Amino acid sequence: MIRKQIFIEEEQNEALKRLAKRTGKSEGALIREAVERRLVEEQDAEVLWEGLIERWSQVPVANEPWTWTRDDLYNDRLGRFHADAH
Repeated sequence: MIRKQIFIEEEQNEALKRLAKRTGKSEGALIREAVERRLVEEQDAEVLWEGLIERWSQVPVANEPWTWTRDDLYNDRLGRFHADAH
């Protein structure tokens, strides 16, 4: 592990202490969990944007047929979420 020093608001500190007491977890463990959740959210957002950009690049030019279907999009999304769960 790497040591980090941070500043938090007084209200955050009090809430963190209450949560640590209620859950039996250390304040550091709770902070690490919060950081991990935020990083996962950011990664999910990046994956979503990459998928949208990829799909947008496949939008047909006038009078050209679509190269994907609604089912393709659905299956692609299911595949990504199932892969993240493992």
